[in-house]
Amino acid sequence: MTAAPSPVTGRTLATSILIGSCALLVLGVQPVLLGAMVQEGRIADAQVGNLVTIEMLAMVLGSLAGIGLLRKMGARGVIGVAGLILAAMNVAMAGQSGMAILSSFRAVTGLSEGVLVASTLVAISRVARVERASAMFLAVQTLLQATVAAALPFILTGSSRTDTALLALAAVGAIAAAAALSLPRHLQPAAPDSERGALTPATLTALLGAGLFLGAIVSVWSYFGLWLIHYGYPPAFEGTAVSLCLVAQVVGALTAARLGERLPNRQTISACALAGALLVALFFIGRGDATAIVAVSVAFGFVWLFTLPFFAGWLIEIDPGRRAVLYLTAFQLGGAALLPSLAGVAVGSFSVDAALIFSGAIFLLLAVVPILGRLAIRH
Repeated sequence: MTAAPSPVTGRTLATSILIGSCALLVLGVQPVLLGAMVQEGRIADAQVGNLVTIEMLAMVLGSLAGIGLLRKMGARGVIGVAGLILAAMNVAMAGQSGMAILSSFRAVTGLSEGVLVASTLVAISRVARVERASAMFLAVQTLLQATVAAALPFILTGSSRTDTALLALAAVGAIAAAAALSLPRHLQPAAPDSERGALTPATLTALLGAGLFLGAIVSVWSYFGLWLIHYGYPPAFEGTAVSLCLVAQVVGALTAARLGERLPNRQTISACALAGALLVALFFIGRGDATAIVAVSVAFGFVWLFTLPFFAGWLIEIDPGRRAVLYLTAFQLGGAALLPSLAGVAVGSFSVDAALIFSGAIFLLLAVVPILGRLAIRH
């Protein structure tokens, strides 16, 4: 069995969490950025989903490439260059329009963002308390996303909201590049095992479960605004529900950081998946009551970030060498990119209700996945 590499320092972990949070800022800024692009005539509203999918899949590829680069090259150079490319691509996008050129830019930015996230994944995989570090990463990135998304409407750089958002993304790319100077010269993941690879039936079960979970969450999140409009709620109400959901996400992540080591990973994931299915049902039951919708939104946000760190713990149970956990974000982003597209097909065939029903079915499936994972380990 391959031993886990030596632990990283607290400074290295904090720096890598900052870098990864800068890379994933786009997830919180996307609604502002993409909405502004449509309003300013840079893309059609039907092209929004395609642009998101292109960037998120590029992030998956970038994170895998970043892990490989960090095995062979110095961390400061790899992460510094990726941060500079991220900043340059966002600056270059200012004033551009058209799906062809914008998708090309977002693909390159996605690759750079993935490379930056790789440094965070490697650092987290090398700490003693992975679940706690993962939860802290989720809390920090969510706080940064919420802060910047809330501030953007009040920041004016010319007449374009799109360019304002792009400059904000360019700024955090530059911050990530500067932070790379504080990384150790080498930040290497666990070495591959020639006898037994990181992707076994057991680890694949856990990784696919993580992808399905986040994909189901994002499917609800993507269509939540349209679902509220469908049932007659004003846009201002959506803002209230979403803001409170973001706060609950941070509380969920911090709670996981506090309690993560005391709770069993697989059983917690199963319970949270059942809770996700129940909350989807409660959205429908309480759809005529604004207070009920807000309460369910808060609970949904809490379950979202409370659950994710336990997938890291589950992977380490299976693979103490901590190689499989490096692929966690790639699978999660892949699920977040692909499942909302499948939910969109259901919405097109039926109604916006289908997106929530689709996610509820995924949550019910996930309640069984950890049991399958246990059987795979025994096998």
